[in-house]
Amino acid sequence: MKIKIYFLYLLTVILAFNINAQDELDKRLHIKGKVLHSMGKVKNVSVRIVHDDGIVDTVFAKNGKYNLHLELNHKILLEFECVDEDHYTKRIAFNTNVPKSTKKVPTFDLTINLVEKELWKIKEEDEDILDLPVAYLTYDSRKGIWFDRNQKYSRVINKKMKSFGIY
Repeated sequence: MKIKIYFLYLLTVILAFNINAQDELDKRLHIKGKVLHSMGKVKNVSVRIVHDDGIVDTVFAKNGKYNLHLELNHKILLEFECVDEDHYTKRIAFNTNVPKSTKKVPTFDLTINLVEKELWKIKEEDEDILDLPVAYLTYDSRKGIWFDRNQKYSRVINKKMKSFGIY
């Protein structure tokens, strides 16, 4: 009899923990995606997550796919860098501010295309453009979508990259 009570108590604690853990994940920005280059998936990519409060975290995408769960109400920079250093690093900025009234934060699908250094020989003086984020994404609570908040800036960056023959 004591074993059954102990087992029921343990089961209740486990279920309560799982429900609470799921609630916490629902209160984060879930980004899933893949990293590609001209030949398909890029393997062994590090995704560096740089928070506005100085916290840095790194996730590795060994098979070219990744899943991230970002804290809300931060400005976060994602840096996608191939471990073999044969590709240029790509950066995407997020403002993860979401109104508290938002019940569920929508998942963001993000496919990243890394540029191979061997294919696109960019002059050293032009490499600075690659240090800038190619987009600055934020949440539109009225539409319930993520969008590029600074499209004009992103167009300038992407136009400059196209002038190098990238894309």
